[in-house]
Amino acid sequence: MKKNRYILTLFSVLALGFASSCESVLEVEPQSQLSDQAFWNTNQDAQLGVAAIYDAMQNAYKDKKFYWGEFRADNYIDSDKPQPITQDLINNNLTPQSDEAHLRWADFYAMIFRANLAIEKIPSIPQFNTQLLGEAYALRAYAYFDAYRVWGGVPLFTKAKLTYDDNSIKPRATAQEVLDLVLADLEKADENLTEISSRFQFSKTSLLAFKAKVFMYLKRYQEANDLIDELIDSKQFSLTTSRKDWRNLFLNDEARFPGEGEEGPELIMSLRYDFEEDGNRASGVYSIFFQGVPSYWVAPEVVNLWESKFPTDSIAWVTKYPGVPPHVVDVNEDSGEETKRYGDYRYYESIAAPGQLAEDLRISKYAKSNISPSIDDTDIILFRYADMLLLKAEALNQLNRQSEALDLVDEVRAARELPLINTGTTPDVVNVTDKDEVENFILDERRLELIAEGTRWWDLVRTDKAVDIMGPKNGLTDETIIWPIWFRNIINNPKLEQNEAYK
Repeated sequence: MKKNRYILTLFSVLALGFASSCESVLEVEPQSQLSDQAFWNTNQDAQLGVAAIYDAMQNAYKDKKFYWGEFRADNYIDSDKPQPITQDLINNNLTPQSDEAHLRWADFYAMIFRANLAIEKIPSIPQFNTQLLGEAYALRAYAYFDAYRVWGGVPLFTKAKLTYDDNSIKPRATAQEVLDLVLADLEKADENLTEISSRFQFSKTSLLAFKAKVFMYLKRYQEANDLIDELIDSKQFSLTTSRKDWRNLFLNDEARFPGEGEEGPELIMSLRYDFEEDGNRASGVYSIFFQGVPSYWVAPEVVNLWESKFPTDSIAWVTKYPGVPPHVVDVNEDSGEETKRYGDYRYYESIAAPGQLAEDLRISKYAKSNISPSIDDTDIILFRYADMLLLKAEALNQLNRQSEALDLVDEVRAARELPLINTGTTPDVVNVTDKDEVENFILDERRLELIAEGTRWWDLVRTDKAVDIMGPKNGLTDETIIWPIWFRNIINNPKLEQNEAYK
C-alpha cells in the first residue's frame, strides 16, 4: 500500500492533538504545507486519505492486536525471565499505570481521526468512489468496536476537526453509545463497499467476516450464522489442505523459507506491513512471539490439550485412533528424506519443540529462526476462513443445531488431515445433545487452530467463560474483564473517569 508521506505527516500531527487532548502537540509545525482545502478534491486524494487510515491502523495494532487478544487468556505462563509488558496481562495485574503499549490510545485515536476526515470529505468529491467511503466507515467501526471490548465507554469523536478548542476534550460515552456507532458505521460500510474481495483493504467479504464477529460477540447468533453463510456462498475462500499450505498462511521467515509464506486461500483480510514502505520494526509480531529470551512460555494446558487430542507418542496415538497411520511428514532440509510422525502438524508448526519442557516452548507460527526484529514486516491476519467456519459452528450450536456444528468442525479437521470427531476415544467422543459440551469442544478446536492469532481472550469473554477459567488462576472478576484507562490519558483529559474496578 503506497503512501504519500506529506499527507500522512499532516494527519499525524493533527490527530495526535485530539488523541492526547494536549495543546502542546498542536504547536508542532507540520512538514507539509498542503492545506486541507487543497487536498480532498479527487478520488486519488481520497485514496491517499484512506491509505492514511490504514497507516494509522498499522501503528495502532502492531502489538495491541496480540496484547488485547492473547495474553490475558490461558495460552501462556510467565517464563523464568518475565517482563512487565506480558507479566501484567498473564497474571491479571493490570493497573492504570501498566505498560503503555497495551493501554495508550494515541495511535488508536489517530486512526479514528483520519477515518472521520475521510468520512466527511469524500462525499464532497465529484463522482466520489463509494468503495473508499465504505472502507473509512468500516475502519472506524473496527477501531471503536475494539474500544467497546477493551474499555467499554470511551470519548466519541465522529466529526473531522482541524482546530483545537474546548470541545476537543470529551468525557466518555457509554458503552452502548459506542456500540451504537459501531453498528451504524457497519451499515454505512455495507451500503458503500463495492469490491467483492481485497486482501489488504475492507471489501464486501471482509465486512461479512467483521460483522459476523461483532454479532457473535453480541450473541446475535442467527445473524452471525447468516453472514458467514453469505461469506461461504461467495466462494472466494477455502481451507488449506496440506501442512505446507497451512504453514504458509502465517510464515515470514526468509532465513529458512525464502520466498514462502503469507499467502493462501484462507486469508480474507490482513493488515499489511512492508519493510521498504514502513521502515524498521514495521510489524510487532516477531518481537512479541520469537525475539531473544522468552518472557513467557506456552502454557502446559495447551500442550496437554494438543497431546490428548492428537498424541505425538505412537502408543498413545494407536490407542486413541486404532488403524489410523501417522500422517505428519517431516522433510530433512539437507537430504530431502521424509519421516512420518504422529500428531497434528499444526502443533509442530505453531510451537517450537512441541512435547518438550515448558522452557523450550515458544510460538513458532510466524518464524522458525532468529532474525533482527528491525526487519520484521509480518502481516497481521484480521479475518481467516477457518476462524469463520468455527464461529459458524458456535452459532449453530447456540441455535440447537449441534450435529451441523460438529460437521463444520470435522470440515476443518479433514482439511488438516486429522481424525474426525467421535472416531477416537475420550475426550474426543462428544455428546451431540449437550450444548455446553459441544460449545467447550468447539472452543478447544479454536484454541488450537487459532493460537497466537489474537482470538483466545475474546473467545473466553464472548462466551462468558473468562472468569470461570481465569479467575481461579489470577483473580479475574467480572469487573476486571474491562481494562483500565491509562493514567496519562486521564491526566491529559480531566473529563475522563476511570473504570470502577481500577479507581
